[in-house]
Amino acid sequence: MLDKRHLFLTVLVILTFAPMGALAGDFHSGLSLVCSDCHIMHASQGHGYNANGSGVVTPFDPAGHHFLLRNDVNTLCLSCHDGQAWAPDVFEGHGNGFVRQGGALNEVGGNGLYPPTTGHTLGATDVAPGSSPAWNDPDGLNCANCHAVHGGNSAGYSGYRNLGGHGTAVGSSFAISYTRGDVEGANPLTAWVHENASSGNSAGHYGYTGLTFNEPDQSMSRYAEFCKGCHTNFHGAWGGAEIGGVALTDSVGTVLAYEEFIRHPAAESNIGAIGGGHSRLTQLTGHTNQVQVMSPTGQSPANGGYDGTDTELTPSCFSCHKGHGNQNAFGLIFMNGTGTITEEGDGGAYRDLCRQCHGQGA
Repeated sequence: MLDKRHLFLTVLVILTFAPMGALAGDFHSGLSLVCSDCHIMHASQGHGYNANGSGVVTPFDPAGHHFLLRNDVNTLCLSCHDGQAWAPDVFEGHGNGFVRQGGALNEVGGNGLYPPTTGHTLGATDVAPGSSPAWNDPDGLNCANCHAVHGGNSAGYSGYRNLGGHGTAVGSSFAISYTRGDVEGANPLTAWVHENASSGNSAGHYGYTGLTFNEPDQSMSRYAEFCKGCHTNFHGAWGGAEIGGVALTDSVGTVLAYEEFIRHPAAESNIGAIGGGHSRLTQLTGHTNQVQVMSPTGQSPANGGYDGTDTELTPSCFSCHKGHGNQNAFGLIFMNGTGTITEEGDGGAYRDLCRQCHGQGA
């Protein structure tokens, strides 16, 4: 279906003008960046692009929109990304048959199962929590606030989910590098995310069980740096104004770790590094169902889980939140450790998430 409607612009425009990155993975990138998917020249179209007029016509608004878009941004994106079998369904409930890594977006005035308190809300004009300086989109939050609609590229890698580069709040936007099992084979550990596969609308591409979050730089989280573009005060370095913390040192003053944070760190702090009443590595490894964390050795629920041999596992934003949201407040993942995993987790309470890493309350 996709090939039929992309015929002539794929050949005439993309092959001629769009340079390929190191990877040609996610859609809207490289050869899959097809102008007619999103743009319409005259706000009028009565047939498809095949010579005989056949082919799928993406819905459009005859009133016309800026940048020759077929519709307003959110309506346009959801014309493919809501309720279609051939594209990832990112809005509210879905029928793709796997637990989505990103979860579900909601919208202003939308489905009662996905109220605005449960994640990113399309059309919202609220100030982004933690933004500094305070930021909102006065026209309403839209997909392009987070995704580079013409693709993303970072240091030779295609940007994971085309994140970064366009439309975010004041501050830097960071593309997140990724690799693919169907290209590189085994996880090379050199990018921030590794996908088991990167073709089709599949669990290996978009599902919770298909992704590994690497940690090529243990001093940061590229994912958290991207989120910081809007949620500024929620992300920072040990001892900084955003995260705070008190240094723990050895006998000669070398900093070993930090504790007593004012906000939960999204990088640097390894699970169980301090011990005592803090986090415990055995708490995480003892669970059958585990939240995802960064692993410098490439462990993840996608390949057998965290077994304790990697002692430098680090939680980040995706450990606790679905990027789009789910049916829990703040898009939190209530993962108790056993049972059937859904986009909400497998538990039913806030403490289930905390006890993935922390042993208090046993």
